[in-house]
Amino acid sequence: MAAFSAAGFLAASPAAAATEGQFPPYGCDSNRYGILFGEGISMTCFSLPRHSETYRVVAHCASGSSFWYTVGHWVPIGFGPSTAECHGALLSSAYVAGYHVDDF
Repeated sequence: MAAFSAAGFLAASPAAAATEGQFPPYGCDSNRYGILFGEGISMTCFSLPRHSETYRVVAHCASGSSFWYTVGHWVPIGFGPSTAECHGALLSSAYVAGYHVDDF
């Protein structure tokens, strides 16, 4: 019975809890920065593994027991950074728990 409940718990884990690696994808450069009651991430990509024309960074935000996604603007490959910011509150500051890149 314990095996079934453990398998159910693992299958029901939120996607935001699965953070990506600490390094950006090949062809990209990332930078984390602090903001008031939060943290942001900016990413500039000059090439991506798949052929694409635009990309955006998606931050996996966390504050206490809350998890959510914040998306950046679509940016053409090779131009300006795409930034996503995690905003918290006075008593619970937010941080970037992980991130990934969407390409189009």
